[in-house]
Amino acid sequence: MTKPTYQDAGILLKVARLGVEMNLGEITGWIYSDQFTPDFEEFTKKYSPDSEEANKVRSALMWYETIGTLYKNGLFNEELLFDWLAVRPMWERLKSLALGQRERSGNPRMFENFEALVKAETK
Repeated sequence: MTKPTYQDAGILLKVARLGVEMNLGEITGWIYSDQFTPDFEEFTKKYSPDSEEANKVRSALMWYETIGTLYKNGLFNEELLFDWLAVRPMWERLKSLALGQRERSGNPRMFENFEALVKAETK
């Protein structure tokens, strides 16, 4: 692993700011609440695709997919990233929804970088 640089810190801060702008704190709180339904089938029965809840899930999935894409392409320092962010707990909450959306869309690459990020975190 390489030691993080000031440039790496700058990338982290930009991604963190994006999370703030997306209201990710509130979204994350809801995902970890008892109100959240982590099962894809139950979620899609309970919430319409254009609901506020579905938008929250999409936002969280896309934020983690963005981080995964940066990481995959060597644009996010691994040591800094995994010191800052625990990826697995969020993947476990969203896994069924991510994989369900992937299957339903027919796009096998959907959220693949988020999923790969979890594997990288645990190696």
